Amino acid sequence: MAELTLYDLHPSPNSIKVRLALGYLGTPYEKVSVHPMDRKQVLEASGQPLCPAITHGTVRLFDSSAILRYLDANLAGDKRLFSADRDELRQIEQWEQKTRGGGFGEPIGIAFEQCFSEKKKPAEAERAQKIFDERCRAIEDALAGKQTLCGDRITAADLCVVPLLAYGHLPAGFIEKSGPAEDICRFIAGFLKIPGDCAQTRDYVTRVMAYDR
Repeated sequence: MAELTLYDLHPSPNSIKVRLALGYLGTPYEKVSVHPMDRKQVLEASGQPLCPAITHGTVRLFDSSAILRYLDANLAGDKRLFSADRDELRQIEQWEQKTRGGGFGEPIGIAFEQCFSEKKKPAEAERAQKIFDERCRAIEDALAGKQTLCGDRITAADLCVVPLLAYGHLPAGFIEKSGPAEDICRFIAGFLKIPGDCAQTRDYVTRVMAYDR
């Protein structure tokens, strides 16, 4: 089978989502690192400039949610990212929906906006952290007595949620080099922190982020 190639923008939560999926499934892949200010490689490969995107044989695909469904349908084996059970599938998709638009992604969106803004606004940092605290406590409640959000295994729900929490508790080695992508990572990591009363959420993020290899 043809090797899968991932066009990856390291700081992007959507890229993290796909890297986590590939790591969890144990799918070998080649990673092409895309420069934040030069999207030529991903544009040539997928016909659009956004990351992540994949090529797999004759398949060209972008959008992290579409990529997760492709992986689940074609490469997951016994490690299903979604579910054959309708109720569990509905739960997974509800969590997925919460990570779109304003939802769980709002604090990260504010952080990215401030990262690229010439004039930083301390009030925006405070607002982002307040919202982030609320999101983390919602996850803390959802994880009560559980290791994952849906069922007894990692699913697409976890792969969608964790990248939006990860900058509040980054694993060692996530930022190793120096460059534009790493500068973005450092800024956002300094912008948001998982609150101290969310120990289960920190452990959860650590467990799932271990698949970002």
